[in-house]
Amino acid sequence: MEIFIWLAVTLPLPLILFGLAVFAWFRRTPMWFFAGIPGPEVSDVRGFNRANAAIWACFSLPFFAAAGVGTVYRLAAAAIILGACLIGIPLVVFAYHKVCRKYAKPE
Repeated sequence: MEIFIWLAVTLPLPLILFGLAVFAWFRRTPMWFFAGIPGPEVSDVRGFNRANAAIWACFSLPFFAAAGVGTVYRLAAAAIILGACLIGIPLVVFAYHKVCRKYAKPE
């Protein structure tokens, strides 16, 4: 029962992040990043959205790993989650800005 509770608590976040990646992969207009801000003007919408999907899919991986590892070693799972937050969030923002520069529409 304890493992079921652990998975019920830890799996929603990576599933949401991976769902966001799938949503971005199939989106026909540029994917947004911040709430309430429309997607940027890009030269290749499909490439931009695929790169955006890859960012979100990669960001979900440590959380999937933490859910699996946490069934056996809770402290290790906490370290993975902490590392994913402290290192992963800035990397996601950096990668998004890099993708925006790569696919920016020439002025």
